[in-house]
Amino acid sequence: MKKIIFTLVCVMAAMTSISAQDGAKNLSQGQWNHGLAIGAQWIATDLGFAQNESQVISRTNENYSLDDLKVMYGARDKWVVFYDKLKKHENETGDVEKLISTIAAEYDKGAVIKNGVKRDVEKYNASHSGDDVKTQPDEIIPNAAPEAGTDAAVAATDSTASAANAEGEAAEAKSEGDSSHGLLYILTILGLALGAIGTFLAMQARKENQAMARDNRDDINNMQKQIDKLRAALKGAPVADGDKGKKHHKHNNLDEKDGLAQTQKIEFDNKPAAATVATAAAAASKKAEPKKEEPKQEAPVETKKEEPKQEPAKTSSFGEPRILFMAKPDEDDNFSRSSSQYEPGNSIFELTTMNGKSGSFSVINKTEAHKLALLMPGDTLTRACSGNNIQSTAGKSRIVTDRAGRAQLENGKWHIVVKAIVHYE
Repeated sequence: MKKIIFTLVCVMAAMTSISAQDGAKNLSQGQWNHGLAIGAQWIATDLGFAQNESQVISRTNENYSLDDLKVMYGARDKWVVFYDKLKKHENETGDVEKLISTIAAEYDKGAVIKNGVKRDVEKYNASHSGDDVKTQPDEIIPNAAPEAGTDAAVAATDSTASAANAEGEAAEAKSEGDSSHGLLYILTILGLALGAIGTFLAMQARKENQAMARDNRDDINNMQKQIDKLRAALKGAPVADGDKGKKHHKHNNLDEKDGLAQTQKIEFDNKPAAATVATAAAAASKKAEPKKEEPKQEAPVETKKEEPKQEPAKTSSFGEPRILFMAKPDEDDNFSRSSSQYEPGNSIFELTTMNGKSGSFSVINKTEAHKLALLMPGDTLTRACSGNNIQSTAGKSRIVTDRAGRAQLENGKWHIVVKAIVHYE
């Protein structure tokens, strides 16, 4: 998830840099002044008396200035007014956006020529530093005066051609500007969509992690309760049996005392004191007689237990597999604890040995052992097992041993020689 968020941030930063790729770069003084001249040429074109860009360049040069245009256009119509307005900005500087805003602010129809001016300025700046722009114009030969008979026709033709040319360039500039703005809008919308998707994925992952954490805590609490119950049962069973025996013994003693007291009371009420005493003594002797006989009955039972008879069983079982239950390994790759019986909460592996010196081990096939191992795989599994993504236990509930490991007894401890291979389900 961190990689996804990082990628989205990089994409958004790249789109931001693309959208502002040339806007923050200041122009040189020559680029600024030539930009003002480009704006003046577009104003003259919109007014209907300008010559084509190629004609202006052929009569001056590609680095023409405001003064070059003044020599060419003279004092026609409102040209001088706009020339003076733009001329006062020649000593300023700034980026392309500032230049375009300055030109548009000085012309009452600045929005019409804005895109065309920007296109020509950026085209010029891409290949020129503006160092060749002169503050004083070269000598320009003005247009020859038209003959008297053709003056009106030539003026009309120039006006019509200039208007058509201006309209074509304005339409082209508008189309290019619209396409560039459309691309920026698409990139901006794409960036916002990617950011929203990244935020949604991050929130979903956070919810899943929280839910998984709650489930893990519930499993741990339930497992701890079960372990506590098992420990309490294992510790309390002998005590409970002993208490029951004591209670049963006390109950018998109370019954005997109550019976004796009742007998004495009955005898005392119906017979003289001497007879009562004799009867009580006889009753006491009768009650005491079975107690003397009880050891005689227990003695034969004890003599019937012939423990040496278990020795042949031990000798006959020599060479048969022996199973030991192992706790988690320690830092030296030794099983920290072994037992001949399964211990809930401690036992994770079972080791089978034929000679008591070496054996093979695998994860115990019990749900409780699996839960305990999956909670902390780094402490319980990785020192004894290997496998793909052995640290990733999210959503897993069962451990399958693909290949058993090997261990041998060294200095009284079972040392791991070959790790087991496992996978999760």
